[in-house]
Amino acid sequence: MKKLDILLLTIFPFLATGLSLYFKTNFLVSIFLFFGLPSLWFTYRTPHKSLKTLIFASVFTIPMVLLIDYLAGGDASWHVATIFPVRILDTIPIEDFFVGFGMAYYTIIFYEHFLDKGKHDLIDKHMKYVIWPFILLFTVVLGNYFLMDKPLTIPYAYLWLGIILIIVPCVTFLSIFPRLLSKYVTTSAYFFLLYLIFEITALELEQWSFPGNNFIGWIELFQYRFPFEELFFWIGTSTIAILSYYEFFDDDRK
Repeated sequence: MKKLDILLLTIFPFLATGLSLYFKTNFLVSIFLFFGLPSLWFTYRTPHKSLKTLIFASVFTIPMVLLIDYLAGGDASWHVATIFPVRILDTIPIEDFFVGFGMAYYTIIFYEHFLDKGKHDLIDKHMKYVIWPFILLFTVVLGNYFLMDKPLTIPYAYLWLGIILIIVPCVTFLSIFPRLLSKYVTTSAYFFLLYLIFEITALELEQWSFPGNNFIGWIELFQYRFPFEELFFWIGTSTIAILSYYEFFDDDRK
């Protein structure tokens, strides 16, 4: 079965890319192909971790997407095409909640299946320390939306969000628990390739774009162009950040 797992890890990204390009799928369908299908397989393979992963991914995703997309939208860091007639807070496409959840769930179930043998508690007592800050951030976002005429604009929002929500937690956690670095790098290597393939597929299908100007640089790959922040934060280090949040707040930090 482990050999089958490895084979499917190779097949899933190319299957998702091929189906997305051939059928010219919308963003929601591509999310399911890139994250839903492999998540279903590894849920089947690791059923005892599925509910714990589901709870953490849900708690983690909703406030994080609200904060990141609201601030990024104010700075035009990216624009996502949506099939839905409304956007949350007039800014956030509903699809971003699905992709955020898919990233968190797939990353953790992958990590648990291949690399981690953590404790089986459904919810760790440390979860309260992430829930309350998320509630505070959620309140700030809602307050700004209802009290201001336009979204809060922070120049270079993508850069600042990446530093505060990704780099600082990663560096802090790994400085305390450096033994986890090898497992994080192994997981991140696979998801780096997955996200890069997803990035190119999405740009080809015009599922998202980067209309803003507040970026520190641009990456040109084949005929595709995207910000340096996209490569460094989303493609490169978001997996390590997700695992850092997960290990510290909901697992055994081993």
